[in-house]
Amino acid sequence: MKHIFFLIIFLITALEFHAETPKKEIRAVWLASNHSLDWPSKPYRNSNDINDQQDELIDILDKLKEANFNMVFIQTRIRGDVIYNSAIEPVSPYVQRVKNTWSKYDPLAFAIAECHKRGLECHAWFVTYPLGPERLNGRTNNSPAIRKNKDVVRKHKGEYYLDPGDPKTNNYLMALVGEIVDKYDIDGIHMDYIRYPEKAENFPDNATYKRYGNGKSKAEWRRENINTFVSNVYDMVKRKKPWVQVSSSVVGMYNRLPNSTRNHWTALNSVYQDPEKWLKDGKHDFVVPMMYYADELFFPFVEDWKSRSNGRFIIPGLGVYQVDEKEGNWNPVKIKEQIQFCRENQMEGNAFYRSRFLTDNKKGILDEIKTNFYDHPALLPTMAWLDTIRPIYPVNLKAVKAGMYMSLSWDETLQPQNKEVFFNVYRSKTWPIDAYKAENLVAARIKGNMLFVPIDDTIESGYYYAVTSYDRFHNESKISSPVFFVTGSFEK
Repeated sequence: MKHIFFLIIFLITALEFHAETPKKEIRAVWLASNHSLDWPSKPYRNSNDINDQQDELIDILDKLKEANFNMVFIQTRIRGDVIYNSAIEPVSPYVQRVKNTWSKYDPLAFAIAECHKRGLECHAWFVTYPLGPERLNGRTNNSPAIRKNKDVVRKHKGEYYLDPGDPKTNNYLMALVGEIVDKYDIDGIHMDYIRYPEKAENFPDNATYKRYGNGKSKAEWRRENINTFVSNVYDMVKRKKPWVQVSSSVVGMYNRLPNSTRNHWTALNSVYQDPEKWLKDGKHDFVVPMMYYADELFFPFVEDWKSRSNGRFIIPGLGVYQVDEKEGNWNPVKIKEQIQFCRENQMEGNAFYRSRFLTDNKKGILDEIKTNFYDHPALLPTMAWLDTIRPIYPVNLKAVKAGMYMSLSWDETLQPQNKEVFFNVYRSKTWPIDAYKAENLVAARIKGNMLFVPIDDTIESGYYYAVTSYDRFHNESKISSPVFFVTGSFEK
């Protein structure tokens, strides 16, 4: 029998933002490896360092789990280097200082396993075109990715980039994405910098345009280059593993709003990125606009993005780093207002940049988010365009006292096409349990058929418990038959 242990803390609070907590919502966070921003804090040299890296990540994920997050974008490809054992690119020096010849440790495999233990989805955050600065550590950057792709590498404003207009770039990046999807039990591919760089009018791709432009305007051709890559990635990922989600971080403003007088860069015209088309053509499952702004540069653009969703998900990315004194020095109220506004506009969730500002609880921001918004677990929204078949619910639910815990167990049922499922647990003082109420969901995406819930036998209480099956397309079964469990002096 498979077991998994959760420490479940049941909190009931009545605060200003509490009432509208949805049951289904993406609650994502970016976990950056570049420059040791979030994890790991230092590269490993030996087995002790590996243990330190693992302990660090466990601590981060425990804090995110306790705050009821449900998705992690872990930086998997950085700048022509990666955090996993790749046959194509080297392991990042921010992860590994010396080549690992003594251990089977693979940081990405470890991260995925630890996320899944906690019911967190793990998405591979994949930086596409940038390859790093022209000079690195005082020397000319001559990384393997630059040497291997010298025919399609372009230098722009002191940085190296793969040329999005050359088909060889697509082939190279597709091989990397395919390697990740094939080798790892990843839940998603999350692309970043899937665009031309800032000041793109000076990007040196005239020769490529002359060769491949086919009479299109340069702007049209550049957008088509990005669109082609997006389409190819989506189709390949879905052929390999249909449940693996494809998403991207995109510029926070799609286009200038009518009657706007503010001069700011946009996805569509500044960097030739057209995420509205990706969604309309069915080549993305969701997009994450990087909306790291406030007030008139935030609220109207949430509404604009909502109008461009085409039935798929828009997940506004919030700049939680702005609460730091060295950044925007925001009052956390700004972040709370933004989350609330996204919920009022029925967005499917939020993502937060970056994890360290959450796990360090800058200005109490993690406590604020958990208390006011994430006080209960949440399921992920169903991807109805991929699969709508509900799994079969579990049977033979049992609840018995096991020391200081209640042991809740059930029998797994055979699913059609042997579809992989997880489990969600509900509880309520009354039957039938209302599975549509967020406050009745107490544990989500459990891998295994047993849950241990801490109990206090000095308190008299009684609850109904029930379980549902939950697949990787986020379809949920009907609720199981209940079991009733009491504590205190009630007759058992």
